[in-house]
Amino acid sequence: MKEYKMSINQLAEYQKGTDNKKRSIIRQQKNPNKFLVAWYQMAKARIKKALQKNGDLEPVLKGIEELKMRKPEKKRQVTDKVVSIDAMERFVKMELPKLLKDIDYEVIKNGKRKSFMLNGVEIIISPDVIIKGEVDGQVFIGGFKTHISKSGKFNREQQRIVASCLYKFLVNEIAGEDEIVQALFSEEYNRA
Repeated sequence: MKEYKMSINQLAEYQKGTDNKKRSIIRQQKNPNKFLVAWYQMAKARIKKALQKNGDLEPVLKGIEELKMRKPEKKRQVTDKVVSIDAMERFVKMELPKLLKDIDYEVIKNGKRKSFMLNGVEIIISPDVIIKGEVDGQVFIGGFKTHISKSGKFNREQQRIVASCLYKFLVNEIAGEDEIVQALFSEEYNRA
C-alpha cells in the first residue's frame, strides 16, 4: 500500500483552495516532483535565526540589506528577492509574544520524527524552531513554523490548522512526561 504525505502548509492551502488547486495538491502528493527548487531560503533561514535568538532582529535586518544589494538575473531570482525582502520586513514589524522576550529558552534539536499520521496521511510538520523553557518551575515546549508565499498568505482558519497540527506534533512527538506544550499567539504576529 502506498503511503501518502503532505506538508502542513499544503494541508492549510488545501483547506482554502479551489477545486482545481485541491486536485493539483493531491496530484503533487501522489507524484512528487523530486527536483523542486526551494524558494525564499534566505528569508526562512534569517527568521529562524532570529527566533532562535529570543527575537533578535539582527540576522533579519542583515538579510534584508544583503538581498537589497543583490542583482538578480533571472525572473525567478527577482521574485525570490522581492518576496523574501517583504517577508523579512513583515517579520521585523511583528510583535512576538512577550513571554518569548522575557525568558531564557533553549532551542531543541529534533532528532525524532518530523511528522504524524492523520487519517492515513503522513502530515509533515518539520518545525523551523522548537524551544524549551521554564516558567515558575514548569517546563514548557513550543515551536514555530513559518510560511512565506508570494500570493498564498494564510487566513485565520489556515493559521489555526497549522497551529493545531504543530501543537499535536509537539505533544505527541517532542514533549516529555512533565513538560507542557504552550500555545502562544500574538494578534500583531497574525496581522503583519
